Amino acid sequence: MGYALKTIAIHDAAPAATGCGTCLHSTADGPACTVVLGEGCAAPQLIGPADEVQRLLGALGRQLGYPADGAGLVQSLRIQPGEVELQLAVARCHGGAALCDSAFQTLRGLLPDTDIYVSPAG
Repeated sequence: MGYALKTIAIHDAAPAATGCGTCLHSTADGPACTVVLGEGCAAPQLIGPADEVQRLLGALGRQLGYPADGAGLVQSLRIQPGEVELQLAVARCHGGAALCDSAFQTLRGLLPDTDIYVSPAG
């Protein structure tokens, strides 16, 4: 007979930071923020004009086959005048380099006069 492991979130009495909005969901205990559980924040770090961020994330999602909000793929996206920096949550191996190249080509088509930097996280 086996036993299933269950994570039980223990919250401080003091109000904690709200985290990133990417939560684990348990039917018994309700949502538990991964930051409160001691894990890294899974939400992408998005910096730049909101409309431009959404436009680029939507194009990347369509081209690369991921959700339009970048969840699961985009680790960070920084948009500054004349420069865009994108970090993908992929490794350098097992297709990560090809995914980075596809992302770069997509951004280059949208932003022809911009310096574009795309890198894998791992």
